[in-house]
Amino acid sequence: MTNNFHAFRRISWFWLLAVLILSGCGNRFEEQLRDTHKLVQSNVDNLKTQLDNKQLTNALLITKYAEKIKQIKPDYADVANLMAKEATSKSEAFLSLNKRLANVNLSPTSSESANFNLQELQLINSGADVYEFNNGLADVVNTLASLSGNVLPAVDVPAYQQESAQKSNALVGNPSYGNWKQDSSGRSFWEWYGMYSLFSNVLGGRSYYDSWSSRPNYSYYGNYGRNRWGSSTDVNRNYNLSQRHPSKYNKPSAATKSRYATTANRSSSYGGSTSKSTKSTKSGSRSSSYGSSSRSSSYSSSRSSRSGK
Repeated sequence: MTNNFHAFRRISWFWLLAVLILSGCGNRFEEQLRDTHKLVQSNVDNLKTQLDNKQLTNALLITKYAEKIKQIKPDYADVANLMAKEATSKSEAFLSLNKRLANVNLSPTSSESANFNLQELQLINSGADVYEFNNGLADVVNTLASLSGNVLPAVDVPAYQQESAQKSNALVGNPSYGNWKQDSSGRSFWEWYGMYSLFSNVLGGRSYYDSWSSRPNYSYYGNYGRNRWGSSTDVNRNYNLSQRHPSKYNKPSAATKSRYATTANRSSSYGGSTSKSTKSTKSGSRSSSYGSSSRSSSYSSSRSSRSGK
């Protein structure tokens, strides 16, 4: 009886010690996540201020392009008004960042979960960078340009892709505006969210992935953004689609393969890592000078090339 009692005490102490250790780890994870979350929230708030104060060049272009579309294409007025909202802090792109930030789990139960949520915070932080967000808004500008019948020029597009940019909707494939779904035959098609279904009427029906991906559709999100700040879920989904429908236009870049490999085989070694991207990424000064560029007063853009996918 005595031996059983001592054995029970040893087991009890063991479990108590294990609980205390795990609790300590959990608190460490939470502290790091909460500190990072505060920094990211600060950058998201800064982005909102820049949008509300009309400091982003491409946001100004969206407003100008939307007004021009209503003049030259009155039938597209509803779409133009919808696109004009993307120049504000009520845009789907901005609200998507806020939603992702709100969904970050700040009380992880494992190091793997903590690692996953820290990575998501880093990605959101990259997307909230004012300069990067402004670049992403070029897709909205170019979607309006594609509706103008070559009256309005595409912006921030490499010269060799200008023609394709004028003929395609740069928002197809961007998870802020819709997602890829399968029909009864197994084909993947683009389903717009909410009011963005107006594009189905404007574009003449559904965009199917196999057909869409076989053409050189340029978008900042597709070529750069999804690897810099797209969620891991979206990166994995796009990677899997590109594997099922390979073409010379949708081959995964090295950056995409790296992101896919990282998220698919994520290490559980959280080990006190910190986000370099969240330490000092308050980008107000950089974005303000960018936003006050002379480009904001015209329809044209001087940035015609990008570096690295």
